[in-house]
Amino acid sequence: MQEQNEVAPQSLAEAGPEAASSGSDLAAGLMLGLLGLAALFIGRDYPAGSSLDMGPGYIPRAIAAGLLVTGLLLVIKGAGWRPRGWPAFPLRAASGVCLAILLFGLLVERAGLFVACLACVLAAALGDPQARWREVPVVAVIFAGVAALLFGYVLRLSVQVWPL
Repeated sequence: MQEQNEVAPQSLAEAGPEAASSGSDLAAGLMLGLLGLAALFIGRDYPAGSSLDMGPGYIPRAIAAGLLVTGLLLVIKGAGWRPRGWPAFPLRAASGVCLAILLFGLLVERAGLFVACLACVLAAALGDPQARWREVPVVAVIFAGVAALLFGYVLRLSVQVWPL
């Protein structure tokens, strides 16, 4: 019998893609599980009803339970390998997405859907270190134009499309 000496990897990068995936699964599972638990807690007073007579809490509870189960499955999958450290958190990307959501929420009623979509796309692009800044404004204008046409004119939602 041939004996093999295995050396434990020092980091996730040395451990290979399956190790990083396990750490990501664990982190995603914890996040989804906590989100599901929070949604179940927030909606605990909503009457659920039954499958034949659904109340206002039926669908939110079903989605929250699905998030919780998915999170638990990912935690179980990710727990098969114990990383020495958590995978790097993409702080720049998360900040860009949070900023985009915040700007959209603040601008959509004040400046209109078109301007809010422009700001949203530009802020989200800040989170991507490989963003091609010659193309981002073009994509932002196209996205904002399609959103304005679709929601303001085709679907005729009661949303202000243009700034006053």
